Amino acid sequence: MKVDVPASVAYNFYLYLDPESFPKLMPFISSVEVLKDKPDISRWSLNYSAFGQDIKYSWLARNLQPVPNQKIHWRSVEGLPNKGSVRFFPKGPSSCIVQLTVSYEVSALLTPVASGLRPYFESLLRGGLERFATLAKTT
Repeated sequence: MKVDVPASVAYNFYLYLDPESFPKLMPFISSVEVLKDKPDISRWSLNYSAFGQDIKYSWLARNLQPVPNQKIHWRSVEGLPNKGSVRFFPKGPSSCIVQLTVSYEVSALLTPVASGLRPYFESLLRGGLERFATLAKTT
């Protein structure tokens, strides 16, 4: 997604965003709690309704070493297996492309509808990126 701020501004905004505020960007995330004794690990909870099902997952994620102004990434260490990254590509002095990549394992319960869920998840993530783009412009 194109964001109308320099890559360094978008990167710093994302990096210093309070992880516990992520439910405002991604409403399907019900909560995020940074562990007090391990600030690089956070507990994430997902809770939403789709296709007539209430879907709930939780996991612990470890933030991996970021690449300044280029990449922030994580990997789950417990719970729902997932990993992902947010990458920042300069597109001139006043804008950038922000790319969110998430991979996860689908539980056996959802395997029959997994291909139908992909566009749904992509729309949820795109909405989160749109909210991020709007907020980053106000910093």
